[in-house]
Amino acid sequence: MRSTIANSVLLSVLVAATTSSTVFANIFADDVGSQRIVGGNKADEGDYPYFVEMGGCGGALVAPDVVLFAAHCQNWKGKQLSIGAYKTKSIESGAQDRFCQEWIAHPNYDAVTTNNDFALCKLDKPVTIDESKVRLEINDNDSVPNTGDDLVVMGLGALAQGGSSPEYVHEVIVPTISNNKCKQYNGYSEVSDAMLCAGFPNSGGKDSCQGDSGGPIVRRITNSDGTIVDMHVGVVSWGLGCAQKNAPGVYARTSKGFPWIKSTMCDVLESISSLCTPNNKALPGPGPCDQELTIGVSTDVYAYETKWTLEDNTKNEVMTRQYLFNNYQNEHKLCLKSNECYVWTVTDEYGDGMCIDGKQCGSYSLMVNGNEVASGDGKFRYSKKENFCTTNSPTAEPTSEITPTCRDVPKFRKRKTCGWVAKNPKKRCKKKYKRKRLDFYCQDTCGLC
Repeated sequence: MRSTIANSVLLSVLVAATTSSTVFANIFADDVGSQRIVGGNKADEGDYPYFVEMGGCGGALVAPDVVLFAAHCQNWKGKQLSIGAYKTKSIESGAQDRFCQEWIAHPNYDAVTTNNDFALCKLDKPVTIDESKVRLEINDNDSVPNTGDDLVVMGLGALAQGGSSPEYVHEVIVPTISNNKCKQYNGYSEVSDAMLCAGFPNSGGKDSCQGDSGGPIVRRITNSDGTIVDMHVGVVSWGLGCAQKNAPGVYARTSKGFPWIKSTMCDVLESISSLCTPNNKALPGPGPCDQELTIGVSTDVYAYETKWTLEDNTKNEVMTRQYLFNNYQNEHKLCLKSNECYVWTVTDEYGDGMCIDGKQCGSYSLMVNGNEVASGDGKFRYSKKENFCTTNSPTAEPTSEITPTCRDVPKFRKRKTCGWVAKNPKKRCKKKYKRKRLDFYCQDTCGLC
């Protein structure tokens, strides 16, 4: 998803984030029917073990517990990531699932110019990838890359403007362009020292595109023994369209962001990165947990529509998760307070629950210390709430309180009741009656309970 900043339109586009190519990451392929990232090729399995699929953006694993991507992708906290992704929304080919536990954007990120377009995600737990053949390093040298150096950018972004994304990771090689030359192109006067340009402005045809935003652009070095070092030199940021003439791709320059990346990883996120000292400090083990909650969620074929949030009795958020992998069994464990009541809310943005036409449903279950407090088959509309309370003893069974929080108003107008709404809720719930939408009167029918 790289942005495609259309002159002054850049600002309004930056807001899209989860579709986050906003206009970030050009579009326009030279051959709409080709299986390419826009002039590139399908990558081979294992070529980029550090590549991270983020469901609308890309990223790079720069430490066992940290992902580097773009600030314009916006807040990714609680969202599921695919580390070492190759096939989209799948753990095939060795991909591993993790969640963004904490999100931090560069404090000097400018949404107008996209300057300092960097963000970091601390993972919920470290991940180990195979670096025996390919290793990623973070560039801290402003003289790298040189003008004319070939760079490799990879991702799961669109293959053509408005087109679909590929099933597998694609790659394309583009040469570095000097910033002075880049600024000469119409619409590129805002290119700063914290950015770098790459592409074929004279001919176009090769570029990153929508959906590639946040992903890495690297300078690949092959050693004499056949091993490869990829130097992370930029983050996919923006451009005017995709692969157009006189419109190179623009990337956040890694070397300029390196001081912030390192200090934030080490001092704020307390990463176990080898860049931090003391190196590989042993992490403290988890403390005793008297009230352990286990949440199991099996997604349907549209996993990205499913999200859940756990709140305590003061409505403070304990945890939230949004999914990426389709038809995947997820499990989450966390410690809760004793003698406390909680509300777990699962939502579906499309309004058909975790089901496809009422079939092929996902499911969920909540267990405290091995005792089930709630479960469901995914057959709800927009949301479902589960209430439960813990006890003061790890051996006592928790209580389950499934308390309705809303209900239908039996009759709110002549001949038009919630029964009428229920005949076509997808269409009628959003209709208005006396300044209020019908889902105000038919909360149960419209799935708001």
